[in-house]
Amino acid sequence: NPEVPMFVPLAPASATRLALFAPPYDQFLPLDLNWRAHELPPRGLAIIWWLVDGQDQQDQFKWLANRPYGVPLFVVLPPASELARAMPLLRFVNALVPRAVLPTGSIIAPRYIKQILAMPPRNFAHAVGAYLELRGLLRTPKIRNEVEQIFRLVPSVSSISALARRMSTSRRTLGRHFAAAGLPVPSHWLQFARLLYASIHLQAERATVFRIASRVGYPDGFTMSNQMKRLIGCRPTEVREYLGWEWVVESWIRHEVSAGGIDRVRFESAVRVYLPGRASPPE
Repeated sequence: NPEVPMFVPLAPASATRLALFAPPYDQFLPLDLNWRAHELPPRGLAIIWWLVDGQDQQDQFKWLANRPYGVPLFVVLPPASELARAMPLLRFVNALVPRAVLPTGSIIAPRYIKQILAMPPRNFAHAVGAYLELRGLLRTPKIRNEVEQIFRLVPSVSSISALARRMSTSRRTLGRHFAAAGLPVPSHWLQFARLLYASIHLQAERATVFRIASRVGYPDGFTMSNQMKRLIGCRPTEVREYLGWEWVVESWIRHEVSAGGIDRVRFESAVRVYLPGRASPPE
């Protein structure tokens, strides 16, 4: 058997061992540390990083730690015989919060990475809660638990009254908790949870927009499409084109910051990229 290459060649080859993965997801695009996103949050992008040398790639590690919000990372490991060379950084890879850490080999091909990018999280509610906590928006275990309950109850719950009942609380009490946390009102969370659930399944399935809209409690696909456009700035057809769920979360965060649903003072460090005058990344 021919030896599996440690580094999948790019066209042209990337000296940085970094690649951008973008629609239509048919190739890995060479990437360097001068890259900047054209919009925030970037839609449907992912970064592939071949970890080879833990000494020489420290600048890349720092750059990846500060990559734009909503861009998932895939880390590709070297062959087992060369892991020692990568070890100075390998032990810290989880700090980059990668979507996946993958072995080198034939799986590192656009068609396979595309499939992984479109996969629903194994635990939808936990994945969203962990992401929002990492973003600095869920600062207490109590508020994270309530947010995760909302995402866990979708799609079976589509009204705020039913949500409060299922959470064994009142609408007013639930509202007070979120207001005290400086976060959007519960009804906004429920609306978004339904749309994020729909977005994930639009990418993972071939079901019609109408069928997925019906699954999350919308009367028709048109109503869901309008709600999606209002809250995350795009239609279901675009959600299917731009894979990944992290950018959908970021689009909603940006919307809530703009609408005043997230306390800009309390969460300034978390949302500053979406504050007026900072919406466009530097050239």
